[in-house]
Amino acid sequence: MYLGIDVSKLTIDCCLISDGLFFERKFKNSQAGFQDLKDWLKENGATERLHCCCEATGKYYEAAAEYLSKYYRMSVENPRKIKGFGTAVLQRTKTDRQDAKTIAQYCKALEPRPWQKPTEAQTKLRELTRYQHRLKRQKAAEQTKLQTAPAYLLPLIQSTITHLQQQIKAVQNQLNQFHKDNPDYKIQKERLKTITGIGEAAANSLLSVLIQKERFKSAAQFVAYLGLDPKENQSGTSLKGRPRISKLGNTHLRTTLFIPAMHAYRSRNFAKYVSRLQKNGKRPKVIIVALMRKLAVIAFTLLKNGQDFQVERYK
Repeated sequence: MYLGIDVSKLTIDCCLISDGLFFERKFKNSQAGFQDLKDWLKENGATERLHCCCEATGKYYEAAAEYLSKYYRMSVENPRKIKGFGTAVLQRTKTDRQDAKTIAQYCKALEPRPWQKPTEAQTKLRELTRYQHRLKRQKAAEQTKLQTAPAYLLPLIQSTITHLQQQIKAVQNQLNQFHKDNPDYKIQKERLKTITGIGEAAANSLLSVLIQKERFKSAAQFVAYLGLDPKENQSGTSLKGRPRISKLGNTHLRTTLFIPAMHAYRSRNFAKYVSRLQKNGKRPKVIIVALMRKLAVIAFTLLKNGQDFQVERYK
């Protein structure tokens, strides 16, 4: 049996596949609604072997996923995967009810891996790093606006920048306290900072994902999660497009690696690697992306093996 769940802020649309039949119902996105869902599943013969699946949509899915994972196998998938599956099976309509059905079909066809709830510490580090990244982007936007704004707006923009600087500092103080309270995380963060180009912010962002060690079985999986895996565009002899990165993964973490990659590009530590790419005719932008991918692989390897960065090994 398979259960597809389309989650919104107030409700969850459910579609149960049992013996080739589809059973559909809507419940409230609350603890009372989850209990009603469990009772409904029991009425339809669901056991602990039931496989449930939903999309990772903001935070709305978390309570339902946590509740259902106590009783059944629970999977949480990237919405783009399910969208691609819907296209493949020629889904023609877009409603919450139809989405729940598509998710159930996706779950039955692909048997996605079980979801594991992040620990409180993992969640806190993730939320702090993402919010700090968001504040820095807002500050950069205001600083850009400051260059072209009329005189009567300058004091307001400058005041906003000052406020954002204070907020960034406040988040950094919380991150510092977090690492004091969680020394194991601090050790891992300092290990990531041994990598050329990786600073405090990038180390925290990488750690917020890589600390869930069971999440990725290989460096290639982590690279794909970041959307840094290559995407070919070739068919026969008539179409041979230039390979690009897929950009299907974590945008926040991918952009976080850009500045470290720029630093690595200018560093002697990766001079041989950069030189090899240049001799192969690679443009600077392509080399930067390659360095982003290389930094991601190194970060994964160091945390997996419990080793600090060694320049000679990764030239």
